[in-house]
Amino acid sequence: MAPQKSLGALSNDITLGVYIFILTFQGLCAAMNGYILYLFASRKDLRKNKHMRLIIFLSLGDFLLAIGELPYIIYMTVNWSVTLLDYNPMYIMVTAQPLPLQLKISATITVGIALGRNIALFFPSLYRRLDQGDFSNAVILIAVLLALFDDFLYWYTTTIEHHLNCGTIGCFVSDQFRYYWGISNMILGIMAVILSITIYWKLRMVSRGGKDSVVSQQGPNKYAKANRTSTGILISSLLFITVPSVLVGIVELTGFSIFKLVGPFYSACLLVSGCCNAIIFISSNWDNVRPKPQTSSVFVHKVSTVHSAANSGGAGAWH
Repeated sequence: MAPQKSLGALSNDITLGVYIFILTFQGLCAAMNGYILYLFASRKDLRKNKHMRLIIFLSLGDFLLAIGELPYIIYMTVNWSVTLLDYNPMYIMVTAQPLPLQLKISATITVGIALGRNIALFFPSLYRRLDQGDFSNAVILIAVLLALFDDFLYWYTTTIEHHLNCGTIGCFVSDQFRYYWGISNMILGIMAVILSITIYWKLRMVSRGGKDSVVSQQGPNKYAKANRTSTGILISSLLFITVPSVLVGIVELTGFSIFKLVGPFYSACLLVSGCCNAIIFISSNWDNVRPKPQTSSVFVHKVSTVHSAANSGGAGAWH
């Protein structure tokens, strides 16, 4: 019995560390994605760019996750104990809802971004005819419907009851939902991996061949910039969402719960991915999103006055 108690205490210590880690990244994720949302709200040119619509929805989801999970993480952190974790199950179920919703939305949007890049690379003529706004809206609609279905199963399959020494929503949901959650996200992850591999292969072919139909139609600089943000976000999502989802799906099939050992594992992965996505977007599009320098109106007025005086003086000399 002593080793089990020691392992439980160690697990609780790890869980506290994960809580602090998540709270830190919640602040970072909310700040960075909030800045991106501000840019889209204040810049008409960005709002009209249909190619950015999936990315802005992903940023919106990351921002809402960082804010929406605060009551959930703060409650568990404040009520943490090294000896016994005993949380209110109903409060945990209600406040943790943003996690399964955003996880499915993020995974679906990742597949949508990868699919869009594949269409652009392999079927450029179809890509030019495809309305990017309609494509993005269809991906978002599918993502929201899948998330709502997850939320339905989240409540329908779960019996509200206490679970001692477990500091994450993964222990409070039913085994059926946890298996479905892990396997469905794993399937989306595998789809994203396959689509990303085809993107990488095509880009390699383009770089070796030197010429490509897409490059010749769009220009090499525009072609590279169009893929930079999407490719970077795909890599980030693969590392912090897809790979963890696949691993959790495999581990859940063995009957071992990783959530009981490390706590809110998915929340930490989603927040890190959200921060990385924001950094990639801002750095890849810095020329478009950086604050535009504003010329002083007084300076403009002086310049225009001097210019007018010079013109009138020149006219008088001519006459």
